Amino acid sequence: MNPPFFVVGFQRSGTTLLRVMLDNHPDVAVPLDTTGLWSRMESELARFGDLNSPEGASRLVRDLLAEERIRLWEVPLTVENVLTARRWLGYPGIIDACYLAYARLKGKQNWGDKDPGNMLRIPTLLRWFPEARFLHIIRDGRDACLSQLKQDFGFDDCLPCAEAWREQVWWVRSIGQVLGPARYLELRYEDLTEDPECWLRRICDFLDLNYSPAMLDYHQRVEHSVPASKRHLWPLLAEPPKAENSFRWKAEMSGSLRMAFEKGHTGLRPSATIAARRAGGSRRGPRRRPRRSRR
Repeated sequence: MNPPFFVVGFQRSGTTLLRVMLDNHPDVAVPLDTTGLWSRMESELARFGDLNSPEGASRLVRDLLAEERIRLWEVPLTVENVLTARRWLGYPGIIDACYLAYARLKGKQNWGDKDPGNMLRIPTLLRWFPEARFLHIIRDGRDACLSQLKQDFGFDDCLPCAEAWREQVWWVRSIGQVLGPARYLELRYEDLTEDPECWLRRICDFLDLNYSPAMLDYHQRVEHSVPASKRHLWPLLAEPPKAENSFRWKAEMSGSLRMAFEKGHTGLRPSATIAARRAGGSRRGPRRRPRRSRR
């Protein structure tokens, strides 16, 4: 079995497109993202007791399987088949077991994860899975922000969206330089949609997988990768990748929005927010106005 891998990228940058492509590989399972569930649950572990005991582990898995984001995986996971899949003790072992049990129910043996919020959780992921690999997909920030402005979640102001895009892309790239090319692969959304086979072959090489043309047929099997209640968020997944979906900002972004983005962008450089985070400070990143949850 290969080490787990994590697809990261700024929200609305093609992370879900890449996820469903990989999920259609005959030996890889990448379920719907859990939107920070694992980090949130780690802060509550004390109430479950000793996770190395059958009782403590069972209590935790039972609560995890009751979570909405796990139920949206739409597979018959049970406490028994999760604990049977556990390969090591401790909390990371239970996270691994949940994904591995999911993969086995899909007839696969390797797993990956996709969650845009993981751009700022990579140190935690490396603490849990020291051998993990990372796929970082980057989309033109103007398109990513323009797409968010059309949604009822995420940013609703172009300036803080541009600042967040700049900071998060810089942060992940900085970690990628430390991990090196054996653990970190960067790709552009625009390149993936223009020549998907070329990039999927490169990704398979990076993940030590044989290339499968089934990944290009993801749009014919969307119902196997995305629950019906969430498909409206990604209507283009029902179609093959199209290069014309790139650089839409040129026709759709107004001059005022472009000026706001460029003011917030100002190049890929560390800001005070990221500098404070690297130094162990507690300063928070750009705040979002309250909006309806995508859940």
